[in-house]
Amino acid sequence: MVKKKGVSMKRLLFVLFLLLSIQSFAVPKGPCDEPMDVCCEEAVGPNAFSYQSDLGLACPKNFTASGSFLWMAFYEEGLTYAVKVNQGFSQKEKLDFNPGFRVHFGYEKEFLFEGEWTYIRFKDEDFTEPGTDGLLGSFFPPNAGSLTGASSRISGDFNTFDLNLGKRYYVSQYYISTPKFGIQAAWIDQDLHLRYFVINQKENVFCKNDYWGVGLKVGYDSEFLVGKNFSIYGNIASALLFSKFDISQQADNISIYNYQLEDSFYKVLPNAKIGIGIAYARFFEKKLTRVQLKVGYEFQEWWGMNRLRRPFDADPTGFKTVGRNSLTFNGLVASLNIDI
Repeated sequence: MVKKKGVSMKRLLFVLFLLLSIQSFAVPKGPCDEPMDVCCEEAVGPNAFSYQSDLGLACPKNFTASGSFLWMAFYEEGLTYAVKVNQGFSQKEKLDFNPGFRVHFGYEKEFLFEGEWTYIRFKDEDFTEPGTDGLLGSFFPPNAGSLTGASSRISGDFNTFDLNLGKRYYVSQYYISTPKFGIQAAWIDQDLHLRYFVINQKENVFCKNDYWGVGLKVGYDSEFLVGKNFSIYGNIASALLFSKFDISQQADNISIYNYQLEDSFYKVLPNAKIGIGIAYARFFEKKLTRVQLKVGYEFQEWWGMNRLRRPFDADPTGFKTVGRNSLTFNGLVASLNIDI
């Protein structure tokens, strides 16, 4: 009987020792593992105590999506289509505003993965009459003489698609830094319709300037926290793209001149983008969703985009590429961002 009691006591001690060993080596629960506290309202994550407002660092949001409305003014160099003789005045496209949009998706665990598509539809038209000494067409053979009027209409589609890899650094309680790099692809198609009036005859000149490019991109995003829910953001990015141009220029009524040109060629061209603005963010649905509204100004510069050529002789080979040829966008950007 005594022996049986000793054996039972040993078994009991062994079971207790085994349970204590398992408990000591078990992985402790994190602040987000509690089933009754999915939002971690009472938990304090790394650096969360340092900030003026809750940034969701204790229970970070992995998925993000945003939509942006763009109201951009576009301007392209080299689109002067008529010159008033002896007045030093060149008629060209105006700086006009056009709508666009941007769609952005992201996933963040340790690193930030992003995909972004930007589209801008741009168009403009203009008309001019001759001055006291006449009017010459910039995309019209000079031998055709003075014009009685000229007009220009341009339309185009601007598309970019970006894939980025970055990492967010919480540098201080006021500053968040996000360097990134990735791949950019771009498609820019432009159609230019010029009408030159010679006495009672209308001469049409049709130009196409189509472009695509793909290459490497680097960027840097920053955010300054200035209040409980407000911040100031700034971003900069630049890309170097291997590019192809398809150029076409032809006239339909100029019978005495052989005005027809088609060409395709490759280039390596840079572009840059800068943006700055203010943001307001709040949590909803018991801190399960974070919504951020951004309003800012953006500037884009695309070098070497206008590859149209001007005739300087009746000879069909007498064409010269315009000298200054950059494409510029700048204007307002309003974005709504949701983190879940």
